[in-house]
Order: sequence, then structure tokens, then C-alpha cells
Amino acid sequence: MKDLLHHLMPFAGAFHSLIAVAAAAAAVFFRNSWQRIRERRAAMWPSATGEVQSANVKRTQHGSFVVVTYRYYARGEYHSGKYRRHFRGKSAAQAFAEAIRGRSIQVRFQEDKPGESVLLEQDLQMTGLLQMG
Repeated sequence: MKDLLHHLMPFAGAFHSLIAVAAAAAAVFFRNSWQRIRERRAAMWPSATGEVQSANVKRTQHGSFVVVTYRYYARGEYHSGKYRRHFRGKSAAQAFAEAIRGRSIQVRFQEDKPGESVLLEQDLQMTGLLQMG
């Protein structure tokens, strides 16, 4: 057994990298699945017009993502929310961030918890913002 481990040690780094890639892929899959579930549920929520407060590009080893913060008025109060979108390339992320900054957007909010909000991909596509990414 000791001899077997000695022979397998040169492959430990590659095996570790494979596990890391698989874990990252699983995380992206579950995040995207969760986002689709939230969007399906939120499609029936009431909507409000919101305004994008900021859109910042962040880089990762697997691409870039944009974090959008927005503000909207619902049920007599102002609320804020965040939207995050992944891009393979930095230039696409930057183009999206520049296009969405300061824009009016459609925000879906939960009827009984107006502070709970979602930006739907289909609403962003209708404004032409997602044709870039």
C-alpha cells in the first residue's frame, strides 16, 4: 500500500485540480438552477420600476461577473437589491456594466415582503441589455 501511494503522489496535484474544477462546475450549475427557480417563482410577483445605482465588474479565474445594485419603490418604501451575472470575458462584462449603469429597470418584488426582489432575465432582454452578453 505504501508503495502504491508513493507511485500515485505525482498525480495528486492533477487529481486535486480535477476535484476543484468539478466543484466549481457543480457550484455554477446549482447557482444557475437556483436562479431559474427564483425567476419562475418571481415571474408572478408584482413589479416596480427601479434604477440601477451601480454596476461593478469583478474578475475571477473562470471569467468575470457584474454585480448590479438597484433601488426601487414598493408598498410605500424604498428598497434595494442586487443582481449578479457571469460573463466569460471581461470585455462583455464591462460592456454590460456600462450599458446598465443609471438605467431604469423592471424589478419584481414579493407581495408580502417587498424588500425581496429579483431582476428577471426576460425583463432585461426586453430592454436590450442582455443582447450584449
